[in-house]
Amino acid sequence: MDSFSNIPINRHLGFKLISRSSESASITMESRPEFLQEGGIIHGAIVTALADTAAVYIFHPGLSPDMTMTSIEFKLNFLSPALLDGGTITARSSLVRKGRKIGVCDVDVVQGNRHIAKGLFTYLFYERKP
Repeated sequence: MDSFSNIPINRHLGFKLISRSSESASITMESRPEFLQEGGIIHGAIVTALADTAAVYIFHPGLSPDMTMTSIEFKLNFLSPALLDGGTITARSSLVRKGRKIGVCDVDVVQGNRHIAKGLFTYLFYERKP
């Protein structure tokens, strides 16, 4: 879990890895004024980055050193706005299936007692090029 905080985007956005296993991950972030979009709510791209990171952390830490991964598809439905004064935002991912080449997981994003997004994320695992 120490390597999580060494990833530049995780540090930049203030993501914190709360828990992680081969079947689930939980990541949080605090709302910040610089995350607001024109309508005064947290920008959807920030919420999406949090959801994607929670999904990645089911798979990435378990990859062998000669393997890497990339997103091949994801869908995120926004259910409620993420608010500046709404408190901590948490993304919880759960494994749907992990095969040799493809991994799929489900992600729920919440802020307090509000469900703000629901997603399905698919990744391709492949050999790292030297």
